[in-house]
Amino acid sequence: MSAAEARSGERVEATQMGAEKLLENLVFAHDNRFHRAPDGRVYSSRGSWPWDRNLAFSRHLTVVSRMTELAPDEDVDRLELSSHPAVSFVGVPSLSGPLARFTHRRQARRELARAIGAADALVSRLPSEIGSLAVDVAGDLRKPWAVELVTCTWDALWNYGSWQGRVYAPYSWAALKARVRRSPFVLYVTKEFLQRRYPSRGVAVGCSDVELPPGDPRVLEERLERLRRGAAGPLVLGTIAALSLRFKGIQTALEALRLARHELPPFELRILGAGDPAPWRAEAARLGLEQEVVFAGTLPPGPAVAEWLDEVDLYLQPSFQEGLPRATLEAMSRACPALGSTAGGIPELLDRQSLHRPGDAPALAALIVRAARDADWRAAQARRNFETAQLYTQPVLDETRRAFWEAFARSAHPLAA
Repeated sequence: MSAAEARSGERVEATQMGAEKLLENLVFAHDNRFHRAPDGRVYSSRGSWPWDRNLAFSRHLTVVSRMTELAPDEDVDRLELSSHPAVSFVGVPSLSGPLARFTHRRQARRELARAIGAADALVSRLPSEIGSLAVDVAGDLRKPWAVELVTCTWDALWNYGSWQGRVYAPYSWAALKARVRRSPFVLYVTKEFLQRRYPSRGVAVGCSDVELPPGDPRVLEERLERLRRGAAGPLVLGTIAALSLRFKGIQTALEALRLARHELPPFELRILGAGDPAPWRAEAARLGLEQEVVFAGTLPPGPAVAEWLDEVDLYLQPSFQEGLPRATLEAMSRACPALGSTAGGIPELLDRQSLHRPGDAPALAALIVRAARDADWRAAQARRNFETAQLYTQPVLDETRRAFWEAFARSAHPLAA
């Protein structure tokens, strides 16, 4: 058998393998900050990471990101374990901020070149500074690469809250647009929004990174029964947001409730999320809402959050920027009527008549009043939202994601060159 025939046979055998384990080593690059304990285990403060999605088609995954070394006595109970037997971590210095991008770039590029050079391919989650540099390095090394696009960099920087962010937004937007346009493979977390802003010439698919468990019809039935019985207490409005992020629009919700309070029944605004509530308590007090706003702190993901949402009569997502918000989808999966802004992918989730422009507190106030007065509207929205959420359950998304990554893995397989 000739070498060419042997190589052809190997290619056929690899094709018959399917996507699973087509690659020996894959690099995943992003700006997330991981935390390494003295015993070598790695943790994240941003929940669990679904490494199994990448390991479905690669034997090993190398994660390149920012890294903090934890002290021996540092508490890790508040963190989520990220370590995995088939995952290794490479820490690179932060590239966030103009000074860091200049002073740390050479070292970051060196680490990325070492990791990507030893791998079969790269998956870069964008927008991120480390992810962007990784794309450039992969291009220089002629390594296959794909992009996961999770939000709009213009919206993120413009609403970050600093003048430096607004100055950098146009450059970051143009650079991201160029990288996505030339990316051979792009997975968008939205169906339309990010695709319009950052079109790709390559293989592209819209697939949310939020995975919901299959819906239980009893959730909808119990919500509708609660609406039929009528409220036994105050109208409960809820939102889920990290308290350090003003772009989640908590200030818009507070101002809207100030405007609407005299047209509403007794109500509570419950806010679930990590962070210091003191600045928000002060803002609520300034608006005369100190008795109506409740800060719920944090809850473990899963059943605890679902139970919290089951007590919410009307969910609010008044964000200034989003990709496809997980919290809104979770609320919809619990049959919550919901109102939201037109930011990011929110209009892909909610009824058009449930939307307001980002920061438009009078419009949100009018929507809240309408929802509070119309139980039939809330029932219709509960049913609509529950049904829409079923499009984002794990079995549905897994099939879309599997087909996309199988195509990428086949194109990146060393024998396919």
